[in-house]
Amino acid sequence: MASTSTIDPSSSATDETPNWLEMPHELMSTILQSLGAVEILNHAQLVCTNWRRICKDPSMWKVINMNEIVDDWGMDEERLNLTKQAVYRSSGELIDINLEFFCTDELLDFITQSSSKLKCLCLSNCYNITSSGLSNAVKRLPQLEKLHLYYTYIYVEDIEVIGQNCPQLKSFKLNKEFSRPHIECDGDAFAIANSMPELRHLQLFGNKMTNEGLQAILHGCPHLESLDIRRCFNLNLAGDLGKLCVERVKDFKHPNESTKDCGFNIRDRAYDDIDDMYSSGYSDIDDFSEEDFFYENYEFSGGSDISEEDDYDYYDL
Repeated sequence: MASTSTIDPSSSATDETPNWLEMPHELMSTILQSLGAVEILNHAQLVCTNWRRICKDPSMWKVINMNEIVDDWGMDEERLNLTKQAVYRSSGELIDINLEFFCTDELLDFITQSSSKLKCLCLSNCYNITSSGLSNAVKRLPQLEKLHLYYTYIYVEDIEVIGQNCPQLKSFKLNKEFSRPHIECDGDAFAIANSMPELRHLQLFGNKMTNEGLQAILHGCPHLESLDIRRCFNLNLAGDLGKLCVERVKDFKHPNESTKDCGFNIRDRAYDDIDDMYSSGYSDIDDFSEEDFFYENYEFSGGSDISEEDDYDYYDL
C-alpha cells in the first residue's frame, strides 16, 4: 500500500507569502506608481521608512496625474498643496503632468519654474488660469511636445505665443464649448497655421472656424497625421476641401462624427439637438444665456500658496 505524505498547510502558506519589504526597489516603485500621486502622498509613503524613501525618488514623479477622482479630496487648497509636493519631489525631472479644475496662475508658474524638461501639459476646466498666466508659463517650456487644453479658455495671441516658444510641439488640443453655431471666427485656425508647423496631431473640438481657417491649417501644418474637427459646424466639407482632408490626413474626424471616443467629457447642454437647429434654421441668438456670456467674456484669476505646516517635504530634504 502506497504511503501518503502529510503537508503542513500553514507552512506552505507562509512560504508563498511575499515579503513586501524585501522586494527589489524597481519593482516596488512600479507597484507604488500604479497607486497615483494622491494615494502615494496621502497614504503609501506613511506605511514604512522604505516606502517613504522610494516615494521620494524623483524617478517616481516624472509623470503626475492630478485628474484622479478622490471623494475625500476636500477643498482646492489641498489639491494645490498635493500638486506642489508632487512637483517638488520630481526635482526637475517632471516630463508629463495632467491637471483639472483647480490649477491657477500661481500653480502653473510654480510648475514651469521647476520643470524645464516638461514635454506634456494637459489642463482641463482650469478657469482660474488667465491668458497672461498661460503665456508666461509656456515661455519656459522649450521642450514641450504636447499641450492639451479642455475648456480652458485662451486668446488667439496665446496660441501664437505657444507656437513661437514651443518649436517642438507635436500635439495640440484646444477643445471648447460650441454654444453659438452662427458665429464664425478663424483666429484660432490662422494662429495655429502660422506658428505650429511641426504639428502631427491637432484636435479642435467645437471650434468656430470656417473653410478658410481649415485650409490655412492644412497649408501651414503639412505634417499632420491626425485631425479632429468634431462639432466644428461652421465647416462645409461636401466639396474638394473634405476630399483633401481625407487624402492628406491619415486619421481624420469630421464635424458630425460620433464623440464617444473624443477623450474627454463633453458638455451635453451645448450640443442638444444641434443638428435640428441647423436643419430648421434655428438661431440661438435670443437664447444666449448669462452662463454663455460668462464663459466667453470673463477670465478667472486666483491663487493659493503652500505653507510650511501643510507640506513638510519642502523642509525634509
